[in-house]
Amino acid sequence: MEPQPSPFQAQPPQYQPQPAVPRIEEHEADGIIMPTQPITSSWQQPSAPVFNPEPAVAPPPPPDSFAPSAPPASGLGDSTDPLRPIAVVRVLSPVGVEYVFLTFTLFTGAIGLAAALLSLVNGKADFSVLAFPTATLVVSVPVFAYLFLRLKKMELLQPNLRFDPSKRRSTQFTQIVSFVVCLFTMIGLVFAIFASIGGQSSVPVGKALLDALCVLVVAGGILAYYWRDEHKAR
Repeated sequence: MEPQPSPFQAQPPQYQPQPAVPRIEEHEADGIIMPTQPITSSWQQPSAPVFNPEPAVAPPPPPDSFAPSAPPASGLGDSTDPLRPIAVVRVLSPVGVEYVFLTFTLFTGAIGLAAALLSLVNGKADFSVLAFPTATLVVSVPVFAYLFLRLKKMELLQPNLRFDPSKRRSTQFTQIVSFVVCLFTMIGLVFAIFASIGGQSSVPVGKALLDALCVLVVAGGILAYYWRDEHKAR
């Protein structure tokens, strides 16, 4: 005997397709109504999802204890990562180094020249007083002349060197220092004049004026030359 289904057992729903309803089309030519192709149902049973398994990825091999480990990435930059910032180190150009040498020899010679002039104005022409300014001039003037003529010759052959950033940094520093020296020299001269008028200074005005003139001739001449060279028509 076949087992009878229990009335309490859930039965799976069964899909009963609806019968195709014939589409009626009337032919106006002869007035005859005749069915055409049956209308298929617009509802379709959803298809089962297709499972596409991803390819299996092999786990990385265990690290070799004898192989050298890669150095840790530094925070300053990594050549393999284009988005990582790279530290930029500013250095002087080869010509810029020579301009720095020129600047130091210029200041050394200027200090020696100003010291010698001040000594002569104040009546101190002894060898012991003029020994250091004279030694400074003897060493610095030939070095300055050699560097100055060499760089000027290079600028004539390559005019773009006048706009070298390292060169302009040195010349602008020279202008700033010369301007500061001239400014404080003028302040000292005016103060000496006021102090002499008020009777608070025993230094004659003429002597203070000559001392200031010696400094202004040296520092002002440097400032005038570099200012003119900086603002020369390009």
